[in-house]
Amino acid sequence: MSEPRLRSEVPKEDTWDLESIYPSPSDWERDFEGTSGFAAAFSKRAGTLSESPESLLEAVCEMLDQQRRLEKLYNYASMREDEDLSNPLFGAMSSRIRARMAEVAAAQAFFVPELLSLDAATLEKWLEQPGLAPYVSWMREILRRRPHTLSGPEERILAMSSEVTNFFSESYGKLCNVDMPARLPAIVGSDGAETRLTNSNLVPLLENRDPRVRRDAFLGYYGELSGNLATAASLLEGHARTQIMHARLRGHPSALEASLFGDHVGKAVYESLIAAVRKSLPVMHRYYALKKRILGLEKMHIYDLYLPSVSEPERRYAYEEAVGLTLEAVKSLGEEYSDILRKGFASRWVDRYENRGKKSGAYSGGGYDTMPFILLNFTGTLDSVFTLAHEAGHSMHSYMSRRSQPYHTSDYRIILAEVASTLNELLLQELLAGRAENTGTRAFLLDRMVNDFRSTVFRQTMFAEFEWMLHREIEEGGALTPGMLSDTYMELVREYHGSAFDLEGDDRLISSEWARIPHFYYNFYVYKYATGLASAVTIARRILEGREDALESYLEFLASGSSRPPLEILASAGVDLATPEPVGRALAWLDEIVTELEAMENG
Repeated sequence: MSEPRLRSEVPKEDTWDLESIYPSPSDWERDFEGTSGFAAAFSKRAGTLSESPESLLEAVCEMLDQQRRLEKLYNYASMREDEDLSNPLFGAMSSRIRARMAEVAAAQAFFVPELLSLDAATLEKWLEQPGLAPYVSWMREILRRRPHTLSGPEERILAMSSEVTNFFSESYGKLCNVDMPARLPAIVGSDGAETRLTNSNLVPLLENRDPRVRRDAFLGYYGELSGNLATAASLLEGHARTQIMHARLRGHPSALEASLFGDHVGKAVYESLIAAVRKSLPVMHRYYALKKRILGLEKMHIYDLYLPSVSEPERRYAYEEAVGLTLEAVKSLGEEYSDILRKGFASRWVDRYENRGKKSGAYSGGGYDTMPFILLNFTGTLDSVFTLAHEAGHSMHSYMSRRSQPYHTSDYRIILAEVASTLNELLLQELLAGRAENTGTRAFLLDRMVNDFRSTVFRQTMFAEFEWMLHREIEEGGALTPGMLSDTYMELVREYHGSAFDLEGDDRLISSEWARIPHFYYNFYVYKYATGLASAVTIARRILEGREDALESYLEFLASGSSRPPLEILASAGVDLATPEPVGRALAWLDEIVTELEAMENG
């Protein structure tokens, strides 16, 4: 087996152009030294915000300037580190800038409480001053927290308590990533070779064509997990009770509404998503029945869920082909979008291939004063092509937002983050499915799309429903026990997966899956995956159908950053998440795809 290349052996044209940020580490060092007095300088502004609008403006400008300069330093160091995680120079630089950022953040911590303590009428008058005008929307977002902000001493107590309450999620991480994996068994493959079962290779093993391998992996993993449920339930209850306590102290009606507050999202959006997905469960049940027939299974077990229904075509893509396909797919987004992305590829936005020590996976990075870089580990598979299109969507969103917005409103909220990336994947899906050379290739692409819906919309909504249930149980005076959590989760699995699966006997071990989902410690985060895909489908269909203003409104969406509340920005692109329509429209398209796959089977 050949080893990946050393970083020093990678041709320059295959790497990202981080020299455009700093020509050399010594240039970074000079800039880093220039930040040594940031914390001390800003600390002197404590207690001055109420003196005059000029004092407030000076503090705002200095704070944002410090953050912007630190961001540039951080981006260079962290991306250099990701090129080769074994490189001690860049590892040390990354650690140093993180420490400097923490130091400055601590010095700036007085700003928000002090701003919130200002007399409301006086502050409103100050915001009419021309100098503060560019910062009005940004400061109003801070001021929106006023009803849910406690006194200075109370806020300090909550901040200090986080060192204790964070141990629930940290301990869970150690349980699932250190303690439990150490006890997982080895799985014997079809070729007789043993593979140690891990969190990372569970799904690949469940995709194995050998049913004995799939079953052994399932029983090995969930058998071990089921022996840790008492600890997992206790940790999850501790985390949930912490969130409920914080919500009550801050005057929110519930933990759910406290988590949604930052994105200006009402509980109705969450409820609407669950209702719309539940209404479309029969569509997924039809797909599962189709999957069972295609695979020729007399009984389909839950450990057969990840087994591909249609085999991937034996096809490999060169990186240049992936670039060409991505550019062709985004032609429908207009000439300007395509030209910017084409120039970005040519300007070395992308670090293309794996090398020894390089960070795994893929991401879109960079900041306000850099290119929107992309880290890839391109392997030539179709998934790699889709990954390039996905990350290019993120990078174009960042590019257009930073080009149009000042620094303080250039970052978009997480609820919007997956829209642009997923939309690019949808456009690529349409391109490839439309030009498929045979029925098998088209069936594979359609099946891939259905599984994107399964994992992103249905599975994440099932998680969202479970998370809400467990918080309501505590809010209504109950407690979380392993039995209650597993019974609740098992009922959801039955409802979401339907009668095509045999969920008796050993399959009931899936009831413990809740204990391996780290997202339940992310505070009502998972619903954003589902709304992101639904929003992307709505926008993509509008553009592909040639709807009036569809493209113009989408480009405006990309350029909006955080200049307005996220649902307002989405609404301007034709997506009203306050109604069931976007999710319903996306699921109607899923119905069309499943219907076509059924027709292919019958044809």
